[in-house]
Amino acid sequence: MDTFMSEAIVLEAALISVLLALLLTSAALRGLFWLMTLLSRPFLGRAVQPIRVDSGQLQVNRGRKAA
Repeated sequence: MDTFMSEAIVLEAALISVLLALLLTSAALRGLFWLMTLLSRPFLGRAVQPIRVDSGQLQVNRGRKAA
């Protein structure tokens, strides 16, 4: 009876530690993804900009030769 109880306690402790590790990992990943989205929001406005077309002016870079 004593060995059964000690094995049950060890099994319960292992189960609790695995569940606690999963909980901490999910909380850390949720916080990481929240932080990543928070940091990437200001850059979205600057990275995607519409192309402006000026009908009267064509700018050519004459100093460089195309490879």
